[in-house]
Amino acid sequence: MPFAEHFMLQGVTTASQTATLPASISINCGFLPTKIELINRTQIGDDGADLVWERVVWNADFGSTNNYVEWHTGSSTAMNVSNVTSNGISLYDGRQSVLLGAAVTAGALSKANPAQITSNAHGLQTGDQILVTGPFTAATAMNQLGGIRFTVTVTGANTFTIPINTNTANFTATTVTTYRKVSVGPLFYPQRATITGISATNPIVITTSTAHGLTVGQLVKLAVPTVFGMTQADKLQGVITAVTTDTLTIGSIDASAFTAFAWPAITSLPFTPAFVIPVGSGPSIVATPPFWYDDKLDDATTNVGFQGFNIGAGLLLTATGAVIGIVAEDIISWTAWRGDL
Repeated sequence: MPFAEHFMLQGVTTASQTATLPASISINCGFLPTKIELINRTQIGDDGADLVWERVVWNADFGSTNNYVEWHTGSSTAMNVSNVTSNGISLYDGRQSVLLGAAVTAGALSKANPAQITSNAHGLQTGDQILVTGPFTAATAMNQLGGIRFTVTVTGANTFTIPINTNTANFTATTVTTYRKVSVGPLFYPQRATITGISATNPIVITTSTAHGLTVGQLVKLAVPTVFGMTQADKLQGVITAVTTDTLTIGSIDASAFTAFAWPAITSLPFTPAFVIPVGSGPSIVATPPFWYDDKLDDATTNVGFQGFNIGAGLLLTATGAVIGIVAEDIISWTAWRGDL
């Protein structure tokens, strides 16, 4: 006779960990819950006019379309109950390979730096990733970007940008773009990142299609196929000396005399993208007096896949007198249970 297996874990999160509302927060609890309860500790007993929720209850058989939300307003002590039917609580299984959302047919992908995609009521948040899939308006329009993941920067309710300069002769603007949101990203950190641009400067600066997550001191290798022009950069290794969200600088590489990096024309398809590949750590001081070592394995691949749940933008909205939501600085306690029979 099988024995029942039970887990329970509690924790605290804040909506302020995201820049703006609406937002989305992933909670790693180490298992896939069958029941979840959220308590808005900041808003317990709220007597304001806005519809700020105080408690949310979710069960596995609800799906993400049923999230029972409780709140009260004004001087009333009666608790109101409602049901958030979209973008509420959903499970997150990071042990799987990359998972994608439904295909979205959007509008124009512009010739610009950075390129902008027009997508009506896209619902994305800055930092989300998409996979550009095509087809585009025509076979010659932006098809070089098909199959590449990009981190988005939201510029409006119907627009967002991706970190690539498409304002070059080898790109043709398109009026139709298709993409899918990446709901579960790669399992390993640091991830191999697609290169969208390389500067011919000293030191070399590399732009990546996604928020690479790399840090100063990590050792990386460049893979630059000949169709991108800058053949001198291929197979070079170096230690990262500066980073931004989607750029990294390798201080030891002087690219000022290199051939210019250029995205291939549509006639070059199919081609292999250029990549920046983590291979380990750079030199580090480990003792006093200093001793230097070069650990090729450290920082190369770490499994970061996790299991848990996501609190979606259907719950993490800005509360108003007509919209059920929260305040950006609210502290939220969560409890997750799992019971297997």
